[in-house]
Amino acid sequence: MRLNFPMWASFALFVMAWSSLDAHAGVDEVRQQPSEIIAAQARPQTCASTPTDPPRLHALPNGLHTVLGTIATFDPCHRSVALRAPFFSDKPPLMILVHGGGGLDSATTNAADAFRSKGMATLVFDAFQMNGFGQGGRFFATSVTNEARQRMIYRAALGAYEWALGQDKIDNRRILFHGLSNGAAAVANLAAVVDPQHVIALYAKGIPGNGIGLPDNLRVLLKVVFGRLDNYGGRTAEESIWLRQEMCAGNVVDFDHPAGNSAACNRRVNPSNLTQRPIDWHEAQQAKGAPIELVWLEDTAHGVFIGPLTRNMVPYSTGQTRFAWVGGSHSARSKFLDEVATRAKAARP
Repeated sequence: MRLNFPMWASFALFVMAWSSLDAHAGVDEVRQQPSEIIAAQARPQTCASTPTDPPRLHALPNGLHTVLGTIATFDPCHRSVALRAPFFSDKPPLMILVHGGGGLDSATTNAADAFRSKGMATLVFDAFQMNGFGQGGRFFATSVTNEARQRMIYRAALGAYEWALGQDKIDNRRILFHGLSNGAAAVANLAAVVDPQHVIALYAKGIPGNGIGLPDNLRVLLKVVFGRLDNYGGRTAEESIWLRQEMCAGNVVDFDHPAGNSAACNRRVNPSNLTQRPIDWHEAQQAKGAPIELVWLEDTAHGVFIGPLTRNMVPYSTGQTRFAWVGGSHSARSKFLDEVATRAKAARP
């Protein structure tokens, strides 16, 4: 992908990082569930090959970074990959956990534990590590553009889904996705490409409005989930993530993903305009009859599985500090889990 760096230099200040942090306490009421590792590594012949033009960080003038080179695909042999199922389960439904902008962290592993407690198999991975980056979650959460993180997460998540279709110990007609923050943007785009014969629903929690954009046409039910208190990345405590807008210059369109709202709002087209608000995108999809539903989690901010509600401020490499409230209530977690479990266990016709 070719990048116009003068344009990026002009507008990169507005490309902020929204993601779950990687240093939160676990969720008290969801303990590590006994589980069987049914695929932690794959046979050598199924491993992904190394790109000829490996991904590499490129520093922008304001302190953020983008990624150049060829984005890696999902590698089932990577050390971060784990496909687990509850003990004594017989072909359970599968939840694919799509991490946020900080990589595979406690928000993701807590969620995996919770979903397994409800009888689902879980698949986790770290898209950033698969691309050869080991700087850690704090760096990626505060120093890398949304578009770079979303490109890596989307491609890895799509590959994870394609790999999971061939796993005989899970029910590949009952696959679900759960994505947080930048992972939610990836999941929303996946809802435009996955097969409804295999995927029941996708849950996108805390979608940011910029990065790779949001798709025009959905194929499978997308549950757009927001915590009522989610202000992650906000300039003020009252700037809710579903109302957030950033400069179009922070979007990319020259990347292999579904056509969407980034086509008319990116670094080349209308770069100084503002991105579509996530809630407005949802309403536009709903108005045309797309398979989409809005879910509100009460007493919850960004990432209900992170732990109790915590009111944070996060400093970014640009020198700015933004609001980052995370976590949520026990009742919100329980209600959400019950809804997901009911949908996951519903028999296919």
